[in-house]
Amino acid sequence: MARPRIRILAGVDFSPESRRALRAARDLARSCSGAITIAHVRPFSDVRAAVAEDRGDLLRRPPGHVGSGMAAHYSRRLERVCRRGERFLLLKGAPGPALCREARRGYDLLVLGNRGRGRVAAALLGSTVQVALHRSQIPILVVRRG
Repeated sequence: MARPRIRILAGVDFSPESRRALRAARDLARSCSGAITIAHVRPFSDVRAAVAEDRGDLLRRPPGHVGSGMAAHYSRRLERVCRRGERFLLLKGAPGPALCREARRGYDLLVLGNRGRGRVAAALLGSTVQVALHRSQIPILVVRRG
């Protein structure tokens, strides 16, 4: 009888910590024939996202085009980190709640780096991890800095 595949959701914000977490998710998936979905959560505000990503060029576009430009920008970034057999998702909203909502859609494990790109870092863990630890209905693997 074939072993069931574990479904892993790896949250990335493109920080070194989230890339380390993605490597850990890949190692785990390889060891247990798992499948990985890589998720990035973009801000609600497309203007804020454009500023955070240093994409001021998008702010000069006509109204309504900033969002599609940011979606394309993030999709290209996700495609670059995605490997064969992996899929990616671009979510929108606050990272912790958005990842927990997605995790409820049939994943077995949520993998996160312990700190990300947030400006106000929490004392021990990043705010996304703190929210996920309180809200997640599935186990979470938090990957510490090396």
